[in-house]
Amino acid sequence: MNAYPKAFCAIAVLLAAGLTSAGAFDSSQFKTAVSARLVTNPEKPKNGVVTPKLTELWSAGEENDASGIVLNQPFQIRAITDGTVFVLDWGDTCIKVLDNKGKFIRQIGRKGQGPGDMDTPAWIDVDAAGNIYLADSRNMRVSLFDQKGDYVSSFRMEKFCSKIWIDKSGRLFLEETGRWESQLTSEFTKIQNTFSLVRCGKDGKNFFRIGPFQADVMLMKRQGEGMASASSPYAPTTGWGIAPDGRIWAGYNESYEIGVYDPDGNPLFRFGRAFQPIKNKSYMRIAAAGNIPNLHKEHLPAFVQDFFFDDAGNGWFRLFRNEPDQKDEKAKKEPYLYDVFSPEGVYLKQVIVPFRIYQVRKDKLYAIVETEEGFRVLKCFRFE
Repeated sequence: MNAYPKAFCAIAVLLAAGLTSAGAFDSSQFKTAVSARLVTNPEKPKNGVVTPKLTELWSAGEENDASGIVLNQPFQIRAITDGTVFVLDWGDTCIKVLDNKGKFIRQIGRKGQGPGDMDTPAWIDVDAAGNIYLADSRNMRVSLFDQKGDYVSSFRMEKFCSKIWIDKSGRLFLEETGRWESQLTSEFTKIQNTFSLVRCGKDGKNFFRIGPFQADVMLMKRQGEGMASASSPYAPTTGWGIAPDGRIWAGYNESYEIGVYDPDGNPLFRFGRAFQPIKNKSYMRIAAAGNIPNLHKEHLPAFVQDFFFDDAGNGWFRLFRNEPDQKDEKAKKEPYLYDVFSPEGVYLKQVIVPFRIYQVRKDKLYAIVETEEGFRVLKCFRFE
């Protein structure tokens, strides 16, 4: 069953709408992604299903860790060429830095609003020299730290920023969430969220917007001086990233199709694979309870939106699965599946591992594993 073209058309419609402000993406120059060359793939990968041999090299964050490092809520991992690892710890509101043996080196940042502080850190990226770029959501700014972790500079964002990548030319790409406050009333309103990609220099100048892209759907209403919202953890949305060659990959995960664009947002080609959607086990229970069933889908999206790239430029997509109940020990051992696509969009292989992968660098794989005692442990493996 090939289910992806219909949903991807929705992205193309939103992209074609464009923006009209100065420096924005010019929709008159945009040819819909549907007209771009399509790389078709079968349901099975070219090189088959792979269960790699894993050799643990080091771990950090265990109860007896000599470095004394504790990982509270590690959200993102970035490893650079020399093996230095940067961990965005959302729970501790900071960035933790480890050397290539997993030894804790330093902590960067703290909770606050001052220079070098952060509040609700959303995403980091690290350039080849080890400079760190942080999307600080609640402070609505991007902060730059040097290789030593010292604060260098920051600039403000016009809207909520939830994701950041740096390309091979040193330009930043930011995910800027659309505004919807004017649509809200005292009754729940169904909101189709969108976001745009903002390309700019490291100083935050020369803004260039691409989009908007289709994001998830929520129910929202005004409540007193604040807002109330309801959403589904399985709501379809668009995932995106900047490949090592500087091209933009973006795909709506209700389907299985990814568009590849140049840095100006011009479509180059699109690819995907045939797939069989997985039933959402919680759908019937939620629908029967009358718990906003119109926000929930009978089937899970194809892939999790936060994909990543390896050094060869291959894209790694984690497939959606029904998250197990904490009491269901058997279901908790269900493996993670990753589809790997070449820079040309060819479905190369499916990788099966017992834990979630955060990054692959050279022949090393970085993962977070939760111990029986409840510790979140960062592990580095060599894989074959």
